[in-house]
Amino acid sequence: MQEIGSINGILSAQLGRNQMNSMDSLVLITQQLIERMQDERRDEAVNYNRADLYETNQKKAKLLSFKARIADNVAAATKAKSAIEWTTKILGDMKTELQTIIGSSDSAARAAAAASFDAHLADINSRVDGASHRIDNRVINLVGATSGPGFETDDLFSPSSASGGHVMIEGAYMGTRFNIEDADGYLWRYDSASDAYIQYKSDGTGERTGTTVSAVDLTLTSYDHDTGAVVFGGSGSLSGTVVQGGIGVLSAEFYSDFADDTSVQQAIDDIDAAVNTVNSRGYPITADAVLIDGNLQLIDEKVRRLDGEKRRIMREEFDETAATARAANLKLRFAVNNINILSQMNTGLIENMLQMTEGPSRGPGVFGILGL
Repeated sequence: MQEIGSINGILSAQLGRNQMNSMDSLVLITQQLIERMQDERRDEAVNYNRADLYETNQKKAKLLSFKARIADNVAAATKAKSAIEWTTKILGDMKTELQTIIGSSDSAARAAAAASFDAHLADINSRVDGASHRIDNRVINLVGATSGPGFETDDLFSPSSASGGHVMIEGAYMGTRFNIEDADGYLWRYDSASDAYIQYKSDGTGERTGTTVSAVDLTLTSYDHDTGAVVFGGSGSLSGTVVQGGIGVLSAEFYSDFADDTSVQQAIDDIDAAVNTVNSRGYPITADAVLIDGNLQLIDEKVRRLDGEKRRIMREEFDETAATARAANLKLRFAVNNINILSQMNTGLIENMLQMTEGPSRGPGVFGILGL
């Protein structure tokens, strides 16, 4: 019995070593399979070097670069366009209010109309002067914010398309300010901030002379609507010729504060002429503003389409990555299943060999005790 036991021990040890070698091989195979599956997976979820994705990104970058170049130009032109539209509306409101007092004997209503008239003029000037926009180191205003006694506004040279087109937007003053040129050739302009007329040189420098006359001390004595000749009296004095540079509507005092229907009708006629002036001067500005703003909107639409195309490509990339991962996982599962089968087969083989070395099992009862 001892001898047989010794043989069985040796064989069991040998088979055990064979089993261990087999298991080492299985482990090695498993490791290699896992490494291969990892190699088959994509290193990146998205291939950003994909040709159509690269092209889409390049197109979008180009459009956004052009948009950045014209965005401030569009803002400046749009502000001017808005001021022009408001000026037209306000002039219409002024005309409507004046028409309501024609034939009226109510002096209070006429005085109220004069006050409202001047408030509307201040609103127009505020809107055109407020249509300023900073572009780089310049403040651009196409319709207002003139300097000194001049009426010159800014011009704007702007790209109109990404393909290289350009547009020149020529500014035009849309306010109601005016100058009075005195007998010595000096120019006087009313300054609302100081409520005074300020004297300027007329040599083109736009420099102040240092002389001012308070508007509180002036009373309009006469004004010839046809020639522009004007005389102010009161405790101060100022006379000369009205020089229009804006849309041609004066303050209510130049229409006798609407004391009679003749002055009211004169103001209405000036308003009608001003509307025509705004339309003729403002049309090129508004048209160009619509043009470059339309290009900006077109850029936004193109960018939205490119973003949609980019999302489609990204979905394709993610789907491909997921499909590759699923295929790799499936291969790995199949391989692991095969390894499990081989492992089970190997274990069964060893058990059978061990049973063979042990001989037949003992019989039951007395026969078993006797080793039979």
